[in-house]
Amino acid sequence: MAFSESFKENLRAFIVISFAYAAIYFFNNTLTGFLYLLPGAHLVHIPSGFKLLFVMIGRWGGAAAIGFVSFVNAYFFVSQENLPLDLALASASGLAPLLTWLFFKYRRGIDDYLGNLTYKNVLGMGIFFALLNSASHQLILFWSGTINDFAQGFLVMLVGDITGLYLVLLMVKFTANWMGRKRLDP
Repeated sequence: MAFSESFKENLRAFIVISFAYAAIYFFNNTLTGFLYLLPGAHLVHIPSGFKLLFVMIGRWGGAAAIGFVSFVNAYFFVSQENLPLDLALASASGLAPLLTWLFFKYRRGIDDYLGNLTYKNVLGMGIFFALLNSASHQLILFWSGTINDFAQGFLVMLVGDITGLYLVLLMVKFTANWMGRKRLDP
């Protein structure tokens, strides 16, 4: 694929996913704000599921969109006084689903159009992503001195990532079944 075509495709993905992820992110925070227990950790964090889904769909453009929206949220709504921390957390937000996608693409042979995606791969991707996302965010918060207990933050965020991820995957599955799409192979 030529550079200009690839750039256009990633730019389109970036724009569409930025708006979609921002809406989902802010909607989730509005509805589940009371479940916010520790810095960076919710008990139910639906945007985590959309992170992986949007990267599987939009690849590099999706990862950039997630990082961008995460930075905007962190800088303008959470902590304007700590730009390096905001950038680090935004980078982790975009890189965790991208690294998950790349790992499963090259190690498990998942094709670009997700035609050979199985329930086993989806389960593995979900667990891998939740561990990577939670660990990276909590390590950044721990090393920056924002939190003192890495293990507690990691466990709470892991629960939020897993619940959010599997709620989104269930919504996708039921939507696909409702629309009469081909089911994933077991």
